[in-house]
Amino acid sequence: MSRTSPSLADRVAVLRDEVLATAENSADREPPGSEVFDAVLRGLAVSTETGLDLALHDAVARRLAWGDTEAKVLADAGEVCRRLLAAAQRALRDPADELQVASVVAEAASSAARIVAMLVLGRVARERAAQLREEMAQERLGHALERQREELARLEEAVARTQGRS
Repeated sequence: MSRTSPSLADRVAVLRDEVLATAENSADREPPGSEVFDAVLRGLAVSTETGLDLALHDAVARRLAWGDTEAKVLADAGEVCRRLLAAAQRALRDPADELQVASVVAEAASSAARIVAMLVLGRVARERAAQLREEMAQERLGHALERQREELARLEEAVARTQGRS
C-alpha cells in the first residue's frame, strides 16, 4: 500500500504559526500578513495563475477599512514573504519546491501591492471627485451671492430714487 505525499500547499501550511508569529496579534483579527500567507497557500494548491485573487483583495480592503495604513499592509506583506521564504528554505528539501514557493510568494506579494495601489487610486479618485463637487458648489454659491449683491444694490438704488422724488 503506497502513501501519497502531502501536497506542497499542505507542507507550507504547516509553517503558518512560524511565519505569522507576531506579538501584536489581536484576538479579534488575523495576524498581520495572514492574507498574503493564505494567498500563497491558494496559489500553491491551484498551481495555475488565476489573475486577481478576490480573497486577497477582500482581506486587504478589510484591513484598510479597519484603519491599517497602506504602508502597514505592505510592510506586513513584505515581512510575511521574508519569513515564509526563510521557513520554506529550511523546511523544504527539494529545490524545485523552494523555487515554486518563491514564485508563488512573489506573485502573492506583487498582487497585494497591486491591490493596495488599486484601492489607493480608487480612494484618491473618489476624494478628487468630492473635492471637485465641493469646488463647483462653492463656485455656484459665489455666483448666487454675487447675484444677490447685484439685486440688493439695484433695489437700494430704486429705493433711493423713490425717496428722492418724494
